[in-house]
Amino acid sequence: MKPAADSEDLWIERNSRAKLCDLSRGLRALVEHRPAYHLIGTPAMALPELRLQTILTELGKHGRVYVKELAETLHVSRETIRRDLKHLEHEGHLRCTYGGGVKQQTDGDQPVSDRMRVNAREKARIGAKAAEFVADGMKIFIDAGTTTLAFARHLAGRKRMTVYTNSLDVAQALGQQAVGDIFIIGGKLRPEYRALLGPTTIEAIGEHLFDMAFISVATVDYRHGFMDFGEEEAAIRRALVKQSKQIVMLADSSKFGREAPNRTLSARQITSLITNSPVDADFSAELEQAGVKIFYV
Repeated sequence: MKPAADSEDLWIERNSRAKLCDLSRGLRALVEHRPAYHLIGTPAMALPELRLQTILTELGKHGRVYVKELAETLHVSRETIRRDLKHLEHEGHLRCTYGGGVKQQTDGDQPVSDRMRVNAREKARIGAKAAEFVADGMKIFIDAGTTTLAFARHLAGRKRMTVYTNSLDVAQALGQQAVGDIFIIGGKLRPEYRALLGPTTIEAIGEHLFDMAFISVATVDYRHGFMDFGEEEAAIRRALVKQSKQIVMLADSSKFGREAPNRTLSARQITSLITNSPVDADFSAELEQAGVKIFYV
């Protein structure tokens, strides 16, 4: 309730300070990629990024969200929530349904051409950050995947490095940029992945020791860790863990909160994670306990 007139100026000043404090906390949560539940109902929820972050967190927990519930919870209009859901659908996070949205699910891994369109800008930012990890003279392995391909494209002009890959697309991108020495690991060609897989590939990886391996996976499940739809891809990544000093996982937000048939790696088997997505608090704690460094872009 508003106080008497003689204290109105003081009331206005305090109310303004509270709103500024809420907005400051909102911006800090956004920068730190933390869920913003404590800001629900405050002016900070006017920030689209905070609303999207909160919606994605709810989607990851429950698999679906509802316009009415989100509008009431976040204290914004239903039309605002519908626009947010349309934006997330365009980014590949969900599929809009009557009255809400459901998590984007697939029965198997999508073709490379389809995956390239999902979160393209986010993958480019992740790739740019990963390129900062590479120093002159390194021997690295770049796994097959659309996010690792985005990383490879940020290595232009690097002459003093040696790169191994099982990806035709990565090799082509590096070749066009005249990047150091490039080697393609042999194996059975899987056209749908545009990659070489199988026992021959694993055997070839076993003959090398890499300074860093840059890998990606199909999904990141908060209970089971890093997962893949195909056992052959999972086996390649497990082999790289044994033959690499550091494992850098590249995973955009479309990967999180989803399961796949094959458990590829646990949280303790990587050294760094680069992502654009807020990581579940328990999973983040598990990563940090294992000494994994998380980098947000």
